[in-house]
Amino acid sequence: MRYLIAFYIACLSTFAVSAQTISINSGTTWSIPSLSSTITKAGKNYEHIEISSASQTLLKVNALIGWSITAHLSTTSNWDSSLKLYVQRTGNGTGIAILSGGTTYIQLTSTPQAFFSGLLNLLAHRDNIPIQYKIEGLSVMLPVKTYTTTVTYTISGL
Repeated sequence: MRYLIAFYIACLSTFAVSAQTISINSGTTWSIPSLSSTITKAGKNYEHIEISSASQTLLKVNALIGWSITAHLSTTSNWDSSLKLYVQRTGNGTGIAILSGGTTYIQLTSTPQAFFSGLLNLLAHRDNIPIQYKIEGLSVMLPVKTYTTTVTYTISGL
């Protein structure tokens, strides 16, 4: 039995100021190994949690003054509702902007929710902000197929 979870990271930005941008380096597709190596006896579900690398996605933010980033899942037709995807910021990246929040996992849903925020000025920015994902609900009960979803990050502020 083989499970392949592919995450295509997309970026949709709202621009309150023309100097405000967010860039995403999604790295490589995140593939989850098969659960078959952990199955030792019949009749047991064998639920599993999988965690991506600490820097699966890298964000770069250039903006003026204060900003915030929201995150949500863009629902796809082949995503199983029993799969729960979480996201967290695992570091500050580089630059002199001040970051706040996002260092604990939040469960992504189709509704945008606050992820983290920052304070910048004309000379400040943050590059290579590392983002990590966690998925729960992997189970031998899921049909064998490839599951994909898109995480949308939106920046807003001054």
